Amino acid sequence: MRILSVLFIIALNMFANEPQVLPKIPDLNIQAPIEVKKAQLPSENNSTKPTRNPFESAMKPKESGQVSNPPKLDLFTQTALNLPSTSRKIKKIAISYQNLDGSISAIEKELDGDIDWHFPLVLSQEVQANTTLPTASDFNFHKLFNFHIEGKKVILKTPLQLIRDFTLASPTRLILDFKSNSNKSLKDSMITHLPIVNKVELQTHLDFYRITLNLDGQYKYLLKNTKEGLEIAFY
Repeated sequence: MRILSVLFIIALNMFANEPQVLPKIPDLNIQAPIEVKKAQLPSENNSTKPTRNPFESAMKPKESGQVSNPPKLDLFTQTALNLPSTSRKIKKIAISYQNLDGSISAIEKELDGDIDWHFPLVLSQEVQANTTLPTASDFNFHKLFNFHIEGKKVILKTPLQLIRDFTLASPTRLILDFKSNSNKSLKDSMITHLPIVNKVELQTHLDFYRITLNLDGQYKYLLKNTKEGLEIAFY
């Protein structure tokens, strides 16, 4: 029995002195990375693609006061309002209207009076011709600016080149600047007694002449260049 114990101890010592071997690590099946292809962008040198200055606005504003076709006017004439049978007195009337810029405004008028509901209230706009006022005007400034004004149209004959046109407010005026062909200072004015354009003035500013059309209210205008000068239509 002692002999077996001794042999067992010797065997343990032999195994303890042998080098220990680590277990083999299994190979991992790692696939090769997938190659991602970048989307091909269109060439900057593509002749079919128009080039544009990045500092230039993509939208071009319209010139002030210039329109290709003036709108056709649909003038209001008359409307009738039927009141209910319970109405006995009129107290106030309110009217909404659209301005030149498209905004909506309203005015109110206080009224006081008995009414008969059997008859409608009528709102109308009547254009009454005033025979005491002229309907057209023809004049010239220093034989350089020849005007014919009639109705809503102004015909201006001049050999000078138009530099710019714009409007001013309070009072409403249309300004026309023409390139001067001499150093001569000119000044003149004309009261037309016409609706729309009631006064025309001529002044000299450095190297250009300024024509001022004084208007009786706010209007849009269409300006057209002609061989002899300009045609201006107000609406």
